[in-house]
Amino acid sequence: MAEVVFLAKLGWRNLWRHSRRTLLTALAFGLGLALLLISLGLLDGDHEQRIANRTRLVAGHVVVQAQGYQDTLSQKLLLSSRVVTATAESLKVGTLHPALGGVSPRLIASGLLSSAANASGVSILGVIPEKEKAFFLIPHRIVEGSYLDDEKATGIVIGAELARKLKVRVGSKVVLMAQAVRQSDAAAANDSGGELQSTLLRVVGIFRTGMLVVDMYVVHLPLAATQTLLGVPNQVTQVAIFLERESDSPIVARHLRSQLTGVPVEILTWQESLERMAQMIWLEDLFNNVIGGILLVMVGLGVLNTMLMAVLERRYELGVCAALGLRPGQLAGMIMCESLALGLISIAFGLVLGLGVHYHFATTGLDLRWFFDTDLRAVQSVFDPILYSRLSLARITGSVGIVFLMGIVISFYPAFKAARTELPNALRVL
Repeated sequence: MAEVVFLAKLGWRNLWRHSRRTLLTALAFGLGLALLLISLGLLDGDHEQRIANRTRLVAGHVVVQAQGYQDTLSQKLLLSSRVVTATAESLKVGTLHPALGGVSPRLIASGLLSSAANASGVSILGVIPEKEKAFFLIPHRIVEGSYLDDEKATGIVIGAELARKLKVRVGSKVVLMAQAVRQSDAAAANDSGGELQSTLLRVVGIFRTGMLVVDMYVVHLPLAATQTLLGVPNQVTQVAIFLERESDSPIVARHLRSQLTGVPVEILTWQESLERMAQMIWLEDLFNNVIGGILLVMVGLGVLNTMLMAVLERRYELGVCAALGLRPGQLAGMIMCESLALGLISIAFGLVLGLGVHYHFATTGLDLRWFFDTDLRAVQSVFDPILYSRLSLARITGSVGIVFLMGIVISFYPAFKAARTELPNALRVL
């Protein structure tokens, strides 16, 4: 133990004999850690915002729907009121209540919306207005008028691009046509599908999400009006469940599957219902990890070169140490201690710089409009121009651990060179 302390003190003193080189090397290595933390924070923040926006826009963190709906999107696959009630009751069982944000039944169909000027195919979303307002996205993206409420039974909310195409505004009348899901006796006999139904509605609100396909084709109606139009009273397509923490979605899904055993439903987490987005996030994580790894390797090679040159320059000094009785293992240990001390200084630099920038981006945000001249609303996603950094403790400790481990690995070769110091050749002054 005393030997280790002696070598550590000796290594620490050796570092500061060339303070400028030590500080520059530590700064270079620390800068690699800082850039890794900043990039991870911005990437995780972007993923968190995208997941929050898409789950609030589409089907929540967990969705309960009829078996086979995810693959077929058939309007005839519906949930009865009994299943909806059983789902709500299942969420009250156990310790899930603190994790639960909101539950919203929805009825989804396709139809044709027409005005005096034009017509367009639309995706109809029948909702309970009060449940949607609490957690979901579109009620908070209204740019004209207001969202649905229980007093607006004939109201409809449409996207800004659809309003532009139909040449309508708040207060305009539109006609919505859809094929009834429940067939009449005559239609069933002819196997001709449900009858076409239409209803006169008034535009009460216009929203803009920034996602063209949503702003052009999605419309919101009160659930009761949608059920009447489609001829499916007390039935819905899915139950969207919103959670306080996205990470709880697998737990809630497993709980519901255990509670609804035998019921013909499929219970999906957002990773399963939004599979393409989940795959994209996984690929972005992989790409960022590869780029971060390449960055650290490049910085590490630079640090290795500096340390190796420092060892070669100190050939006479190492020869004197060997002549005074230091064994090869002790010479290697001294260089290892220098490397460990340099690694700790680098980590301190990296944490101060990286966490400082992260704190700024976490509180103020990074305004991406500084980097783009085009209108960001053209981006085909629900896009927030202000990006906030998010860093978990696991990310920080993992990054620090990788840098520290790299510092140890880098020190092996210089330590090996120091251990091979030969007498009397090392004492020759050229």
